[in-house]
Amino acid sequence: MIEETIRKLQHLRLFAMVEQIRQLINTSRLGSIAADDLLSFIVDAEYDRRNKNRIERLLRQAGLKLPNACIADVQFSAKRNLRKEHLEQITNVEFLKQQKNVLISGATGVGKTYLACAIGHIACMNGFSTKYFRVTKFLESMAAEQAVGNYLKAIDKLGKITLLILDDLGPDVMTRNQRNHFLEIIEERYMKVSTVIASQLPLDQWYAVFGESTSADAICDRLFHNGYKIELKGESMRKSTT
Repeated sequence: MIEETIRKLQHLRLFAMVEQIRQLINTSRLGSIAADDLLSFIVDAEYDRRNKNRIERLLRQAGLKLPNACIADVQFSAKRNLRKEHLEQITNVEFLKQQKNVLISGATGVGKTYLACAIGHIACMNGFSTKYFRVTKFLESMAAEQAVGNYLKAIDKLGKITLLILDDLGPDVMTRNQRNHFLEIIEERYMKVSTVIASQLPLDQWYAVFGESTSADAICDRLFHNGYKIELKGESMRKSTT
């Protein structure tokens, strides 16, 4: 009887449930567990396995530059202008449910990329689709998609990702095509999903990167209007690791 049940579970690809049942059989515990406890035990095993697999898949697809970055390891301090209580809406991923952006600025080495990736990591851990790009790679990718006729499909796909991370904005001024690509994706995602942007430039200098006032106003208005602003300060974090 039990082997027939196991066969059916395998056919349904409920492998974690099968594994737990076989473990109980091997330890002679199967007959000593109440039916409701047994059901809960094997269902929890399947749920946990699938949730673990989903998180691993989301992390692979995210392509984070620092895949092991973790909010728990972020160094919060007044010296860095980074207080944990000020980031509560971000660390509990409430900002994703509110479709808000996160804008991170600061000098080279102060931990912008680490923080951005830590936010991406916690988004994946909570089951949200995430994708990381350096801005230069993102713009190259959009140009390549346009060249082969897949541009609109690529914009649509990126527009549906819950969290898009665009790292290292500026300081080079964008070309007309680059500016248009950037505006297109920001417009597509505005008030629907969340975007994290990190830059070594102060926030008030982001306008200049887009090179044309009308587009710059449109892009920055959509980012700033609905965004948490984090201005990191302090010495380079790289110095402390050398």
